[in-house]
Amino acid sequence: VMQRRLNASVSRVTQVLCREGIEAVKRLFPTQRRDKSALHALEAVNADFHKFDVFVRWPSLPGQNDPGHIGRPQMVAFQDIFSGRILAWRVDQTPNSTAVLLAAGDMIEDWGIPGHVLLDNGREFAAKVVTGGAATRYRFKVREDDVPGLFTALGCEIHWATPYSGQSKPIERAFRDMCDSIAKDPRFDGAWTGNRPEAKPEDYGSRAVELEDFLRVLAEGIEEHNTRQGRRSEVAYGRSFVEVFDESYASAPIRKATAAQRRLWLLGAEGQRLNSRTGEIAFQNNRYWAEWMQDFAGERVVIRFDPADLWAGLHVYAQDGGYLGEAPVLERSGFFDLEEARITARARRAWLKAEKEAASAHRRYTAAELGRQLDLASPGEPPPPEAKVVRLVKPKTAAATPAPSPAQPGSITALPLRAAPAAATEEDPRQRFRRALEMERAVERGDQITREQRKWLAGYQTSSEYRSELMLWRVHGDQMFG
Repeated sequence: VMQRRLNASVSRVTQVLCREGIEAVKRLFPTQRRDKSALHALEAVNADFHKFDVFVRWPSLPGQNDPGHIGRPQMVAFQDIFSGRILAWRVDQTPNSTAVLLAAGDMIEDWGIPGHVLLDNGREFAAKVVTGGAATRYRFKVREDDVPGLFTALGCEIHWATPYSGQSKPIERAFRDMCDSIAKDPRFDGAWTGNRPEAKPEDYGSRAVELEDFLRVLAEGIEEHNTRQGRRSEVAYGRSFVEVFDESYASAPIRKATAAQRRLWLLGAEGQRLNSRTGEIAFQNNRYWAEWMQDFAGERVVIRFDPADLWAGLHVYAQDGGYLGEAPVLERSGFFDLEEARITARARRAWLKAEKEAASAHRRYTAAELGRQLDLASPGEPPPPEAKVVRLVKPKTAAATPAPSPAQPGSITALPLRAAPAAATEEDPRQRFRRALEMERAVERGDQITREQRKWLAGYQTSSEYRSELMLWRVHGDQMFG
């Protein structure tokens, strides 16, 4: 009686809400079915992280004796919404924006730039390096001067999935398949953790799969997922995800990334200094060098690289953000490897030959020819100036002196010799540099200086005194003269 009265007065939805909660009520509402037939390949993609139910051992870092980290790997994957094909994926220990950038870079490098991107609302996707500058990005502090993230810079329209709603992202369906097909692979026997805390296997924690083996099985599982026949979506009609994607991709308008855009998803490391002698970069136990780096030896630069492929080389930027060039890796050779020694010697000879040819191209005249041309170009001695006004000088008459008396002998007066000229005051280094500086300024203004002055200036400019005084003058300016 009470049940009939309750059903008559209280609706079923209200009863479910009070007994089972809001999530149970949400399941009573009809789900939205979105039509994918109006899309084409790579028009829209979605991405999310998935945590595998497998224990994996990461290799230990160089120089460490610990056995390596053991944990459940996290995979970020990008899926084409139209076909359902997994386009790119990366594995890491935790969800982070670095893995998102690298996986997105793999997708763009292999297939192209998507028009729409449906992302999870997690912090790893809302990081500024991924979606900085997006109008609907409601994580972290949004500033007007934020640097555009990867997808924002590429012109992708960003959509955010509803939090805690697996139905909002089609890739969740693919992850459920991987839980059954990949995580329970026989090669992971003893490493499977179970998909629920109460469903742990009897051999829980007895084994951890090596990372290299896990990645190999994962790649095989994703390839099988993409090529499996009999898909029943509204665009597959029994075909595989790969066949659906390839058919649409062949006729779809696809945007490709430029060379500059390909470097947006690489990691950056600031404060790297080029070798002061050779210009090479030492990074992560590798050496990177290119011929153009000689011109920037000793300078600080910013490098971009793929942490999963350090042998692919580095992209080098100046401190102000300008792109300098690519630096390939210098491979180590065996101690007695004669072939590598020949290759290195051949490369060094070719480099020296190219540098000598470049120097010869810049050297248009020999030293003797250049000296003769300077002699011809130097102005001659200017004629002495002629006085225009002449002043008449009247001679002074000497006063008459009385003749000496005969009884008194004449006296002899010693006349002084010609007065010696005053010794020229010797210049100190500061005065000599000031005189040279005045001559340089006169030449810059186009004024004429004598040939002796020009020779003295050319010789003085090669002295160590001139170089030291010039360094002080560049710091203090004319104030150093007092």
